[in-house]
Amino acid sequence: MAIGIGFLNGVRLASRGCTKLCSGAFSKSVSQTHFRSFSESVRGRTTPFGPYGGLINKEESADMNAERLENLGATGEGTPLYEKFIMERMARRAQFLAENKTLVNQSHDIEMIKNTTWSCIDGNQAAAHIAYALSEVSFIYPITPSSPMGEMVDEWAANGLKNIFGQTLSVTEMQSEAGAAGALHGSLKAGTFASTYTASQGLLLMIPNMYKIAGELLPCVMHVSARTLCAHALNIFGDHSDVMAARTTGWVMLASENPQMVMDQALVSHLATMDMRVPVLHFFDGFRTSHEVNKVRVINYDDIKKIFPWDSVKTHHDSALSPMNPHIQGTNQGPDVFFQAAEAANAIHNTIPAYMQKWSEKVAEITGRRYGFFSYEGHPEAENVIVIMGSGAVTVHETVKYLNSHQNQKVGVLKVRLFRPWITERFMAALPASVKRIAVLDRVKEVGAIGEPLFCDVCTTLHLSGMDHIKVYGGRYGLGGKDFTPGMVLSVFKNLEAAHPKTKFTVGIVDDVTNLSLNVEQEVDMLPSGTIQCLIYGLGSDGTVGANKSAIKTIAQNTDNFAQGYFEYDSKKSGGLTVSHLRFGPHPINAPYLVKNADYIGIHKESYLSRLDMLRNLKENGTVVINCTFGPEKVENMLPPRMKYQLASKKASLYLINAVKVGRETGMGKRINMVMQSVFFKLSRVLPFEKAIELLKKDVQKMYGKKGEEVVKRNWDAIDRSIENLVEVPVPAQWAQIPVTTNSAGKITSAAGMRSYSTYNGNGKTAPFSPALRSRSIWRTSNSPSRRYFSTRNLSSPAVSACGSKPGCGGCSKTPEEIRKSTLEFVDEIVEPVNKFEGNDLPVSAFVPGGRVPTGTSAFEKRGIALQVPRVDMDKCTQCNYCSLICPHAAVRPFLFTKAELEGAPEGIKKGSRKAIGGGVLDNYNFRVQVSPLDCTGCELCVRICPADALFFEETDKAVELEAENWNYAISVPNKGEEIDKTTVKGSQFQQPLLEFSGACEGCGETPYVKLLTQLLGDRLVVANATGCSSIWGASAPSFPYTVNARGEGPAWANSLFEDNAEFGLGMRRAFKQRRNQLMFLVDDALEDKTVPLSDKLRKLLSQYSVMRHEDKLDMLLPKGRSFYNQLREKIIPLLREEAKNHEKIQELWDQADIFGRHSHWIIGGDGWAYDIGFGGLDHVLASEEHINVLVLDTEMYSNTGGQASKSTPRGAQAKFAETGKLTAKKDLGQYAMTYKNVYVASICIHVNHQQAIRALLEAEAYPGPSLVICYSPCISQGFPMAEAIQQCRDAVESGYWPLYRYNPLLAEGGNNPFQLDSKKISGDLFTFLAHENRFASVMRRNPSYAQAHQDRLQRQIADRAKALNVLSLDELPASLKAAGPSESVTVLYGSETGNAEEQAKSLFADLKARGTSATLSSLDDFDFEELPNQSTVLVVISTCGQGEFPANSHKFWMKLSDPTLPMSFLEGIKFSVFGLGDSTYSLFCVAAERIDVRLAELGATRILNRGIGDDRDEDRYYTGWDNWTPQLWNALHVPQKPLERKIPKPAYKVTRTQGEATPSVSNDKLVPPGSNPLKLMENTLLTPEGYDRDIRHYVFKIKDTNVEYKVGDVLAIYPRNHVDQVEEFCKMYGLDPNEELNVVSTPEARNQIPEELNVRQLLQCVLDIFGKPNRRFYDTLSLFATDPAEKQKLELITSEDPDGKALYRELSHDMANHADVLKRFPSARPPLEQLMDMIPVIKPRSYSIASAPSMHPDEIELCIVAVDWEVPSTGEKRFGQCTSYLRTTKPGDTIMCSVKPSSIVLPEDNKAPLLMAGMGTGLAPWRALTQHRIALKQQGIDVGPCTIYYGARKGATEYLYREEFEKYEKMGVLRMVTAFSRDQPQKIYVQHRIREDYENVFRQLMKEQGSFYVCGSSRNVPEDIYNAMKEVMMLGGGMQEADAEAALASLKMDGRYTVEAWS
Repeated sequence: MAIGIGFLNGVRLASRGCTKLCSGAFSKSVSQTHFRSFSESVRGRTTPFGPYGGLINKEESADMNAERLENLGATGEGTPLYEKFIMERMARRAQFLAENKTLVNQSHDIEMIKNTTWSCIDGNQAAAHIAYALSEVSFIYPITPSSPMGEMVDEWAANGLKNIFGQTLSVTEMQSEAGAAGALHGSLKAGTFASTYTASQGLLLMIPNMYKIAGELLPCVMHVSARTLCAHALNIFGDHSDVMAARTTGWVMLASENPQMVMDQALVSHLATMDMRVPVLHFFDGFRTSHEVNKVRVINYDDIKKIFPWDSVKTHHDSALSPMNPHIQGTNQGPDVFFQAAEAANAIHNTIPAYMQKWSEKVAEITGRRYGFFSYEGHPEAENVIVIMGSGAVTVHETVKYLNSHQNQKVGVLKVRLFRPWITERFMAALPASVKRIAVLDRVKEVGAIGEPLFCDVCTTLHLSGMDHIKVYGGRYGLGGKDFTPGMVLSVFKNLEAAHPKTKFTVGIVDDVTNLSLNVEQEVDMLPSGTIQCLIYGLGSDGTVGANKSAIKTIAQNTDNFAQGYFEYDSKKSGGLTVSHLRFGPHPINAPYLVKNADYIGIHKESYLSRLDMLRNLKENGTVVINCTFGPEKVENMLPPRMKYQLASKKASLYLINAVKVGRETGMGKRINMVMQSVFFKLSRVLPFEKAIELLKKDVQKMYGKKGEEVVKRNWDAIDRSIENLVEVPVPAQWAQIPVTTNSAGKITSAAGMRSYSTYNGNGKTAPFSPALRSRSIWRTSNSPSRRYFSTRNLSSPAVSACGSKPGCGGCSKTPEEIRKSTLEFVDEIVEPVNKFEGNDLPVSAFVPGGRVPTGTSAFEKRGIALQVPRVDMDKCTQCNYCSLICPHAAVRPFLFTKAELEGAPEGIKKGSRKAIGGGVLDNYNFRVQVSPLDCTGCELCVRICPADALFFEETDKAVELEAENWNYAISVPNKGEEIDKTTVKGSQFQQPLLEFSGACEGCGETPYVKLLTQLLGDRLVVANATGCSSIWGASAPSFPYTVNARGEGPAWANSLFEDNAEFGLGMRRAFKQRRNQLMFLVDDALEDKTVPLSDKLRKLLSQYSVMRHEDKLDMLLPKGRSFYNQLREKIIPLLREEAKNHEKIQELWDQADIFGRHSHWIIGGDGWAYDIGFGGLDHVLASEEHINVLVLDTEMYSNTGGQASKSTPRGAQAKFAETGKLTAKKDLGQYAMTYKNVYVASICIHVNHQQAIRALLEAEAYPGPSLVICYSPCISQGFPMAEAIQQCRDAVESGYWPLYRYNPLLAEGGNNPFQLDSKKISGDLFTFLAHENRFASVMRRNPSYAQAHQDRLQRQIADRAKALNVLSLDELPASLKAAGPSESVTVLYGSETGNAEEQAKSLFADLKARGTSATLSSLDDFDFEELPNQSTVLVVISTCGQGEFPANSHKFWMKLSDPTLPMSFLEGIKFSVFGLGDSTYSLFCVAAERIDVRLAELGATRILNRGIGDDRDEDRYYTGWDNWTPQLWNALHVPQKPLERKIPKPAYKVTRTQGEATPSVSNDKLVPPGSNPLKLMENTLLTPEGYDRDIRHYVFKIKDTNVEYKVGDVLAIYPRNHVDQVEEFCKMYGLDPNEELNVVSTPEARNQIPEELNVRQLLQCVLDIFGKPNRRFYDTLSLFATDPAEKQKLELITSEDPDGKALYRELSHDMANHADVLKRFPSARPPLEQLMDMIPVIKPRSYSIASAPSMHPDEIELCIVAVDWEVPSTGEKRFGQCTSYLRTTKPGDTIMCSVKPSSIVLPEDNKAPLLMAGMGTGLAPWRALTQHRIALKQQGIDVGPCTIYYGARKGATEYLYREEFEKYEKMGVLRMVTAFSRDQPQKIYVQHRIREDYENVFRQLMKEQGSFYVCGSSRNVPEDIYNAMKEVMMLGGGMQEADAEAALASLKMDGRYTVEAWS
């Protein structure tokens, strides 16, 4: 075979030589005979792959039928209907990239995704559409031309679009493409389906991760809009440089050619990768495809679901990193096994073609479109064939059809789509047998290579197939986005036909240097008949491009016509040239090249006339329209000669319009798009003009209707006036006689009288023209962008395992026994041979594809490398567990044994165990420290840290003899760590270390930190580990030290690269977060679906989980350091396991059971990563607000690579690359991170302060944001014996060299200092520390003076830092002011329904702190119940709701507290007191407080003060009881009666103020109180006569189309708002600007929930209860702000025990003084808004009984309310109730904030049971609802019992509410009304009288017929009066004595049959 490209110094190479260069060793190992025989057998036959081997891309023949074409009138000129012109959501969307240009992007319409028919979109949107559907997470970074894909998915996600998984895609922008790739890798490891979008150098930055992803067989797709790589210059347009650079990464590479194929093959890519678990890079040409708008048949998400491999989701989830089924991946392998492990994936890679074929067919089933991976098109006996990829294949295909049909040639094109893997058989099957010559076109230049990639593949394929006789020629085309036209294709075929073809060529350029280029002699118009082509030259920002995009999309979507649009831009940011290339026609438009033969040319900018040759591509008889300021009379002078010649010679029609003038006259300003659009439709003939204008005006109405009729009218006028101002200008025939000169390409280079266009100033004159410019082409237009490539990653494994999973997926969750079994198999088959240096002999089959390995294999090594190992003298042991803590290899551990376990233990353990000390659960066990002699490295650290010298060294042989059996037994007994508090040093070491026996150096300073981390969090730990020491000792094949606990749970560990670890970890975190969000959705779905048979227990647990997740509760650390979510998971999983088979939705939950817990995400790495190469990524993570933790193991150098200097290396230290001592100071990573203010930061040293290290790790984990823990890690490279590490670390801390501190932003939110310095005093000598480390000592020896200078600077730096840190750590409250009483903390817990109890609890909390007492505050349910026994003093403030109900936020706490299994000593040693709030009119008054008070005492707690009671009926409401209780409390707590320091408290809110407008940025309707719903008021009707002294109203609220529903007897809570006029008056009095905008940040100690954004008016109108009654605390706090001494004294007097003060307080209370009154009375006291927010409570809701029944009024809620008013005794001023006056002024249509709440009213289960109801005034409301309910039942044919209402009011004529309605019900026989109108007769008669009179009926129905009695009315006297009447009924009707009657009524109340609903 003679292969055309082979030239070396002008000599053609032999075919075998060329092939050998291309194929290398591969050609030696493959049987050429096999390939030859196969190819010969399939040549020219019909194969499963199509007639010529390729799957033919069938034309959509159904869309091409003759009838449709006839209906269109497609006879050569297209006339598609223009039905709808849609303005883009974003008319212009600029893409500003640092390297180049502004790109205007199309609208990303979500409606497109819902469309099931045609849509006009570009390639980017086609790919993004599919990627969004099939991705759970996406990591993006902008780069042209792929950015729009990321922008689209981000926009869709922001709009809440759901993918096929029912999720909103999680989209994260990273700091670089490398970061995006790292995060992508991490998310894949976490079990999500992920995608990204990139191009050019962005793709190259991802290549390292691409190797990792492919090597680990992870399923994902990368969409690449292929683009040029920067070489000699920057170019942002398309070719294949980038994707070819990635061809060796192991990714499947799939090329698409047009937007439709992009969508279809994107779907194939995503589905295939999920199934085969091999990543797919899906690419298409940048710009030419990515930005080409074409008509595409959209694939609907529902159709995707039909073929989606749902089992792949579980497979992927099961393969994810999970502490429940941990594995290791990303290990370090030696040369003995790496090769084999790499080859292990061959079997999987060999199945890729089958998987790709499978999913291509499945996609074809739903689309009807099929694409061959090697698709041949052309003559079946073609002799000349072009092989090509990408959009250029479309151009070649169209040219081939033209040549075969019009010129009877035998040519063809073979389109390559599946580039990797390259399938030789399919290529040969697709190639016709007749082929003699092949031209391979590559869109890339590979400098120095024998040929470009595609060429080499073709050559190798032909050679291996024995087809050496076929000549192959290689060419390059389209680099840098160069347009590729049919004329260029013709030139390639012409070259093939030549006697001596150019064997190496370029096309599309003129190469006059190396003469490789082919001449392009002609361009042929091969578009289908009826296609109209348009060129429109516009100006950036004039609306031209946006209008054109909308036009083509609308034409395509609303007619049967096809449309194509492509847009060119120059490099200006704005105001630059835009060229729109538009095509319209009845046939599909396959023309991925610029318009060369335009029917219509629009020139929208007059200045272009003198600069551009715009008519060169005008078709004969075409139309030209120019927007210009001159008229027809000036055309002769204003048009350039060349343009005049072109107009005349092409017989063109010329039109002029002054669009700018029309725009100005019609009020459109500079926007000419509407004017020119009208002209376009008039002249282009793409639509009947009248229809076009009609639709254009409709669109204007739609687009601008909301802006007002004036705007619509202006646009309509512009449309109408455009045609009026359009002028046709005759083209004189003599213009065709203008002399012109053309070049070989037919381009006019000069014309007689031709102006210098580059200098033409538009007025007919020219400026001087520089000779130096004459040789330049002055009419050249910008190069056209080309199509982009999409890269998708597809990962899949072949054979299915027994469990249904595929190899490489990790399988299903395994049992601990299965994990152990697989580990043992790995040890036997791999670990042991490798450790014996027999790894080279291992076969490929021994390795699992993807690189996964089991955990815990290091435990089987038993290296026995120590010369001496420690043993323990248990008689000296203090059981501190320090030895275990510091052991780097987990070879020293404490063990606890039960008595039974000791009985079966070896003698060494029996005799060497001692009674455990420490109390509590430890009392049940015996204790022993045990050493593993074969795993110990002999580092001595345990011996040196022991405070009691209990450890001593023994020779290893003897120690093994004495201790090996003991160790084996000790690790076999169950670990007791679950029972021990792990938050202490001692307790942490009882936890099983899940990092053991690593390959770290002896005495390693890194492993103790990570080991401790696994002990604290190991069962839920997910680690992203940077390459470095920690990855080498953590995962070097074949031994892996990370292991699992008895449940099979342990750290899930993975390594990506060195530089990207932070992004890798962030990707994991984001992915798990997305999965947990999906799980939350599934949980909610299962709970809401009543058909799901959940057990009560499971439903309860899932509900608890749902509440926690929806409320975004943090993962609370329980008393023993356990995770709350994990504890919940442990309860849920067994139930799911049992019930999964019952329903598919439960099965879905079971499938994702591992993520019910909350994983603890840690990014671990050394200082080389954190300070240097990975710092950018680390910074991005710290700035992310994500709950993710970073552990930096700081050895202060690159330890893993030999000790090179890093930015962590301190000044003066010697290291490689800093041999004379580092010149610069160490980067202070901690202080850097603290500048973010939202990052938890800790600097720790486990060798020195053990507890601080534990506390820091736990605090970091608990902190709800990013955390950074920097660990001082001594290293052998620092130059001292590691046995001395403890002392050296102590010197480092004491000398100030390594400060210990913690920075917790949560403390700042509570008003406390967030910075805590844990090593405050410098007590050591710096020189002593430095001199003991060779890195400093070597510099001292080499150059003492130089070293001294550095040491002096280091000393100053340390001193300055120590001073600064000490200042930071100062506490604002001096120690002298702290309470002299008890130091223990007081825990304040509250249960509150309406906010009153919470308000008082927060007040108590503040008062405790003001008295110097440490205190914590929490709601009862938010408090960790397991911590209750660990508290010192507990104060509970709780209200009682309804009939003895607990508040909603105390239910869980009470359930746990009332658990009968709790021991009576559970709370022994705890002191407590309880305060209850309630309403004494209720029978179960303050019962919640009573029950908690009694139960705490039952459980052993000591009551320090009797229960306090706050009665809402007292004169001062509950404050009366509160003010009596708190002074006694201070005495009981032994704290001062008054605060220690009378100073203004710290604001609990941070407020930022900005100048506002009259209209607030946030509307009042958006200020929704927590728990409320905005309801529309439908009716506000006055029920009493106008002017009547009692204003009673009927209100109707609409609940239809809301989530509000109610039951009979419920109440509606109304959140009132203060009147605006009162607020304005208050602002004026207080000196506030009501329009001032506030941004409010609440601290944890904030008393009220204040919206984050509002203005001052809204704060006072909608939030703060400024017209409510103040309590004593308000007066007390206000006194601190009074500047007038007299006012201050008076305010202090009010809250004192002085009789005068009490009298003054009573006076103010009697006058109903509100907060505003008090502030007005004391004008010198002016607390700022920040303080008022805490001093004044929020407006509380008022509850009203609902007066309607949902069975009768399902869409509305009705209320009956009387307006409240009173007169101020001292002034006679009339005032009104806040809520009723607010409601009274509302109008129908207003929005009211409401919430439905249950009341004490409960209907009897038996509908026949009598209802007796007593109501006074508006107390009739609930009885109306109950009666309506019974009426509705009766109307449904249900038997109901009698209803009796005893109704009382003053006058029947005016106050008989709903009289007609009740009389109607009486006639229906359901209701009996008994009225008592007190003033309708001389003697007053009340309801109680009527009840007594009717005692026989009352007694019979209530006692004999099991009826229920209800009372509703004022709480003043009504409940008591009715009770007395009912007592008489019992006595009269039942013959009872008074005591018996009371007992009977009490019994009725307990049974819920005597209910009182009263109001104050």
